Amino acid sequence: KLQKIGIESLKQVTKRYARKQNRWVKNRFLNRPGPSVPPVYGLEVSDVSKWEESVLEPALEIVQSFIQGHKPVAAPVKMPCNEMENKRSYHMCDLCDRIIIGDREWAAHIKSKSHLHQLKKRRRLDSDAVTAIENQSISPDCDKELKEKGSPEQNEKELKSSV
Repeated sequence: KLQKIGIESLKQVTKRYARKQNRWVKNRFLNRPGPSVPPVYGLEVSDVSKWEESVLEPALEIVQSFIQGHKPVAAPVKMPCNEMENKRSYHMCDLCDRIIIGDREWAAHIKSKSHLHQLKKRRRLDSDAVTAIENQSISPDCDKELKEKGSPEQNEKELKSSV
C-alpha cells in the first residue's frame, strides 16, 4: 500500500513538473521570443509505443540538419500573433517605475509576479494610511477641551475686554 501511494505521488509530481516545463518553454520561446531565441520544434510524444518513429527519428533529423547547416524538413512551432498589437507601443508602469515597449510585453508585465507584488504592496500601504487617518479622529475628551477653550478669535476678544 505504501508503495502504491509513493508511485502515485511520484506520478503527480512528475506531471506537475512537466506542465511547469511546458509553460516555461511556451513563455520563453513561443509567446515572447527575443532576437536570439532558436526555433522550437514540436514532436508527437503521446504514444510511447511509437517513440522511435515519432520522436527519436524526427529529433535526430532536426539536429542533423542544424549540424550540416541546412533547414530542417519539419516546420518550427509558431504561436498565432495578433496583427492589431503594436510591437513598438510605449507603456510606463508607475508602480514598478519601468518603461515597457510593446503591447504583448505590457500584457505580460501586468500579469508578472513583480508587478503583482508591487500592486499588493501599494494596496497594503493605502489601506494602512486610511486606517491611520481614521484612528486620528478627535477623541470626546479633546473635543470637550476645545469647546471650553473656545476659538482663537473668542479668546482674543475676551483678552481685550478684560484689559
